[in-house]
Amino acid sequence: MYDNQQEYNVATQNGRIIHTKINILNYSFQTVGEISGVVLDGSSYNIDATSDIRRTCNISLIPTDSSFDVNASSKIWLDKYVQIFIGIEDIQNNNEIVYSNLGIYLINNPEQNYSATNNTLTICGVDLMAKVTGLRNGYLEGLPYQIDKNTGIKQVMTTVIRDECGFPNYSIDQPSPTILTPYDMTFGLGSTAYNILAQLRDINSNYQIYFDVDGIFWFNQIPMGKIYEGQTGTNNQIMIDDTLWKKVLISYKRNYDFESVKNVIEVFGKTQDNGDTPYGKAIDDNPISPFYVGNYNSITHRYENGIRIVLSGGEYDNIFPITDLNGNITDLNGLAQQRANFELYTRCRLQDSLELSCIPIYWLDVNWVISITLPNKQTKIEEKDYYIIKKIDTTLGVNGTQNITLMKYYPFYPFE
Repeated sequence: MYDNQQEYNVATQNGRIIHTKINILNYSFQTVGEISGVVLDGSSYNIDATSDIRRTCNISLIPTDSSFDVNASSKIWLDKYVQIFIGIEDIQNNNEIVYSNLGIYLINNPEQNYSATNNTLTICGVDLMAKVTGLRNGYLEGLPYQIDKNTGIKQVMTTVIRDECGFPNYSIDQPSPTILTPYDMTFGLGSTAYNILAQLRDINSNYQIYFDVDGIFWFNQIPMGKIYEGQTGTNNQIMIDDTLWKKVLISYKRNYDFESVKNVIEVFGKTQDNGDTPYGKAIDDNPISPFYVGNYNSITHRYENGIRIVLSGGEYDNIFPITDLNGNITDLNGLAQQRANFELYTRCRLQDSLELSCIPIYWLDVNWVISITLPNKQTKIEEKDYYIIKKIDTTLGVNGTQNITLMKYYPFYPFE
């Protein structure tokens, strides 16, 4: 469960008195000022686990003095970050303001509007990945960047994020089992640090790169294994359950994307000079699965409920054989099979989605596993299910709401 009890408690209060605090940070992450203008209702922030830049915000406020002018000597300029906090008064604790950190953002496209009846400043914020993707930095110096075959992924990522991008705070996992770069990687002119990081990330299925609310860069695995209820510190820990949902849930909608379902997956990697091609195949052969392929017909070589997709070329050309330090192939199909298993997971098991509308939970984050019992007025039958959060859209203010997109959570194949 979420481990900040005070933030958890104020999220369940019947009423809310909301405060906003915006700190100005320099590029060394030191607080050098504060924005104390009145933040207007309708401001918003968004978190999207599928986006390169995961966190964005749009904050409109009423400036209080000339320090809000957009110029090189003001609070609002290219060389500043903003760190945004939303606070709720704790009515059980002398109305102490309990702040939640919404993240650190680069100021992007500020807009001033002034008229006889209006004076507002709108700040569009993008998270620190913008300094990696090329949006606001991240382009490599005018030389090709070379990563040799059989180099450690953690080693290269650390060098890129620390030395090339200048970020001092990072947490980079060592993938398990350890897989070295399977081929020489060359990044030409016009490449960004993100191109390198993303290609390294994609060598291992189901890993993510992102900046958290404290500006720390992370490379780690998205939850995909057995659920551990009540156990803190695990990757598959349940972060929120019905204790909270019963107090904040407004409505929900379920979606089933049958068009995207594929339960027979074939993956072809990069064909080698000797003609060998890495190959992987995965099928949903679990009879209790709603996407079970059914019986196999040996004459037609098809499954009665099979929906096939063949994946090759493009990003799949990054799938190479696993070799030893001498270049000898030790596993032709290992990475291709990993990718096939993961494609089955994403194209089959994660096509059952849920959209929640609720009173904002400001400390919520994507790729968290949650449990929820959805009310059902028709059958009166309620069943607890597990979901993983993929997107959060929140409007601020007294009447603000939060829309959460989740995918049904299943353990990764094979079933555990």
